[in-house]
Amino acid sequence: MDETTALLKLPYIMPSQAQKHVTHNEALRMLDAILHIKVEDSGRTDPPDDPADGQRHALGAEPAGAFAGRAGHIAAFQDGAWNFHEPRAGWVIWDAAAAALLVHDGSGWVPAAPDPETLPLLGLNTSADATNRLAVASPATLLTHDGGGHQLKINKAEAGATASLLFQTAWSGRAEMGLAGTDDFSIKVSADGSLWNTALVADRATGNVSTPARLGVGTSEPLATAHVAGAMALGSAVTQARLTSGTPGNTGRVLSLIDPAAVIRVWRRQTAGNSATVELAVGDGSDNITDPSIRRWDFGVTYNTNRFEFRYLTGTAQVAMSIQSDMRIGLGTQTPHASAHLEVASTSRGFLPPRMDSAHRDAIASPAEGLMVYNTSTHEPEFWNGTAWVGMAGA
Repeated sequence: MDETTALLKLPYIMPSQAQKHVTHNEALRMLDAILHIKVEDSGRTDPPDDPADGQRHALGAEPAGAFAGRAGHIAAFQDGAWNFHEPRAGWVIWDAAAAALLVHDGSGWVPAAPDPETLPLLGLNTSADATNRLAVASPATLLTHDGGGHQLKINKAEAGATASLLFQTAWSGRAEMGLAGTDDFSIKVSADGSLWNTALVADRATGNVSTPARLGVGTSEPLATAHVAGAMALGSAVTQARLTSGTPGNTGRVLSLIDPAAVIRVWRRQTAGNSATVELAVGDGSDNITDPSIRRWDFGVTYNTNRFEFRYLTGTAQVAMSIQSDMRIGLGTQTPHASAHLEVASTSRGFLPPRMDSAHRDAIASPAEGLMVYNTSTHEPEFWNGTAWVGMAGA
């Protein structure tokens, strides 16, 4: 029969043993030393100068003096003497100096729980893993200030890595925002978690924002690079009063340009076939702008860059007016004669000057020499020669 217990090495009272109380008291003294252990400190090497009865220490690797040869033991001062107890794996002590709970792992004392400042994994109401080292299962997560502001920082190791927020449905990605494989900020979306479309990119150097996709304002199904469904206002001088003034109820105003320097520029590269024009159309009953029911006009610089034109485009294109680069003007023709500043071209209509009677003609203030009118009183065209009106009927 063994003389001590297997775990705590407490002495048994043996058969026919004299002075059994000595063995019994020894066992009680050991229990008092190693049960619910609170040590003053751990790793100690020298005995304290004036220990109190019941004082305990977890000894270090190279103890000296009265502790010599007792490396790693629990030293307990009892009844005026030091007693030593060799710990076994699983023993737990409270280190008062370090305010830490320690457990013996068979080789030495280690923290009973990981340091909360260096936890390798943390799962709150769920399990963390090697990739998701912090995992939270909760209806909401609150991050709040501590008296001032608050920042959420996502840091990556290099430009080609990713620092982003990923939004998922059933663990399949649907949207991502952040620095995804570059240092430019972007917003991406996906219908299936595999194919991603970039919706927005902000250049890190300039702050310029671009979208490789279509942009819809007032519509979720844009039909062009930029599609505004509704009225639009541009300029630095836009006010509510200016937007609604004029046409009652702002009827039909799709675009309002209100600015001290209100200029719209249409610019295209000078290449054969290119035009820089503004097209106007009105009509019903067709989605095809070339339908005869839709009346179409345009104006601007046509592919012949020496000419500004007003054209009627319904059916066969017709030039209403053209202005050449030397300021010659053609009405009904694209090519006014080189000797004419104004040419009116028609094979079915005539030229009709201003018509008035003599009284209205004489009321013209300071007529310019060469000014022409048709006098309905005398039934003839007349011109001002600088001093008087001269009839042209007999000229």
